[in-house]
Amino acid sequence: MPSIDVQQAPIEDGNVEEAPPVVKSTVGIIYPPPEVRNIVDKTASFVARNGPEFENRIRQNEVNNPKFNFLQPTDAYHAYYQYKVNEFKEGKALEPQAPKQSQYLGVLRPQETPKIVEIFVPKDPPPEYEFMCDPPSISAFDLDVVKLTAQFVARNGRQFLTTVMQKEQKNFLFDFLRPQHSLFTYFTKLVEQYTKILIPPKNLKEKLTKEVNHPKE
Repeated sequence: MPSIDVQQAPIEDGNVEEAPPVVKSTVGIIYPPPEVRNIVDKTASFVARNGPEFENRIRQNEVNNPKFNFLQPTDAYHAYYQYKVNEFKEGKALEPQAPKQSQYLGVLRPQETPKIVEIFVPKDPPPEYEFMCDPPSISAFDLDVVKLTAQFVARNGRQFLTTVMQKEQKNFLFDFLRPQHSLFTYFTKLVEQYTKILIPPKNLKEKLTKEVNHPKE
């Protein structure tokens, strides 16, 4: 963490008042993200009070726990950890708020198993938005033609699409109805989205209710 340097500034009546703190950045230290920094700070506080032997016991007990990789000299956050240990030893750092049950119980009392809250990390990327489709770079008029045609097809079915293709086959404004056209994929996507809105599936209400009541699923 940055160190605080308090300077004194004279005022008109000859007294001295404290100027605002000046923040000094520590060069060469990579600061971990908040969830990792919390563990690092707590560990540094314990090690500063209990000594290197305590650090060795943590390293042995948590050898397979990636959350304590910062204890290894090769880790990117090891320099920050050492910096915090020195700060705690010198009384320059505030003690981190201790949890109700310390995660170092396994080190202080080996007969007990430390309780560490697991952080949920999703393995798969989130699904794509169901009703999002970036429009192509075409004029506003052409875009309206594509959208309006897709709405009519969604409402009236594929037979309507066949009729439009036959009737407007010589109209260049409807070239996007041809599968080889660059806008055909975009048009098809719009038809699918409009269909879901105009003719929603029967289980849609049940699906939405389930998602609201169980958002984590």
